[in-house]
Amino acid sequence: MKIQKINLEEYNYNLPKEKIALFPLEERDKSKLLVAYSKTQKIIHSNFFEIDQYIPEGSLILVNSTKVIHARIFLNKSTGGKVELLCVHPLKPSIDPQLTMQTASKCVWNCIVGGRNVRENMVLKDSHNILTAKILSRKDNYADVEFSFNPDKSFAEVLSEIGKIPLPPYINRDASAIDEDRYQTVYSRVQGSVAAPTAGLHFTDRVIDKLKAKNVIFDELILHVGPGTFVPIDKDVEQHDMHEERFFVSSSTIENIISNIGSGAKIIATGTTTLRTLETLYWIGVKSHYENYVLDGSVFLNQFEPYELSEKYPEISFVDAFTAILKQLQSSNTEFITGTTKLFIVPGYQIKTADALITNFHLPKSTLILLVSAFIGEFWQEIYNEALAQNYRFLSYGDSSLLIRF
Repeated sequence: MKIQKINLEEYNYNLPKEKIALFPLEERDKSKLLVAYSKTQKIIHSNFFEIDQYIPEGSLILVNSTKVIHARIFLNKSTGGKVELLCVHPLKPSIDPQLTMQTASKCVWNCIVGGRNVRENMVLKDSHNILTAKILSRKDNYADVEFSFNPDKSFAEVLSEIGKIPLPPYINRDASAIDEDRYQTVYSRVQGSVAAPTAGLHFTDRVIDKLKAKNVIFDELILHVGPGTFVPIDKDVEQHDMHEERFFVSSSTIENIISNIGSGAKIIATGTTTLRTLETLYWIGVKSHYENYVLDGSVFLNQFEPYELSEKYPEISFVDAFTAILKQLQSSNTEFITGTTKLFIVPGYQIKTADALITNFHLPKSTLILLVSAFIGEFWQEIYNEALAQNYRFLSYGDSSLLIRF
């Protein structure tokens, strides 16, 4: 597995503006579903509420249960000037969003800054004097910001009062009441993302119940989605600085994955964030297997590290990699593996974990379209041409696809 020279223009296609979904459908599971089989190059058009027809009995579906926070905050300078902050990831009292969101009184976040002349030591306030923000440091359009607020409230409660759901940049409108519900998955529970894992937006209790009736098992992991998912590739693919995102996976989930692989179950990843987490875990397992890599809170995978590891060590199985992780967690009596990943999945990367991927339709020349190509091959072009011809809705609030490798 080697890093290939990639011509980004080969991953371009014409996406008319009218194909971009700006609002969700009235019912989540009424979205279209394109089912694509890579081995036979067969495409089927269906609806998401019928996805149970294409998922084999006894499969394991993994979902990302992260929850989008009200990360977009509008504040005022003492001069009256307007400033917008987008909370990206927490720094204090913890880098774990789950902990920092429950903090009272003070916390520090790294934020994207919108507004003129926002300088170090500047103090900003919201119009209701609920929150005070002090700029601790600034580099380019990012700043470390200390937030102060009523000690009787958590930061999560403060954001729910004054913050807004941060919609993707291509949805050029303000968040409205409908987004409070529909830009979250029905199984979201752990606050920390600034963008939704959109492949999961189509699931409803009805769909989940139909799948469970086929003995399909659901399990969860967490990858907190950052704004870097929307950053375009503005140079050579090899020079692109892939964004990093924090993940949390329980030892029980890893046990469940190992057990289901052993029984021959198909592994279905819900979304690129879930796939990215699974693939990250595989390579962490490789490092643990060969290098006795310590699985503490600083676990990290760099963007091209897997390509180097594949040249350095003989390939091990999905089960062996995950077993190496599980053994370390059990020996240290640790219930979770946590860390950050910059994994950059591009054509030439060999998928090690998922047998199928549920995902929406992505922007041309994006990191996500490169991931789709790595997963399904050049067949992605026919899939996208077919989706455009059949009037599918694209991007976050758009329709869905089920990409099958078996």
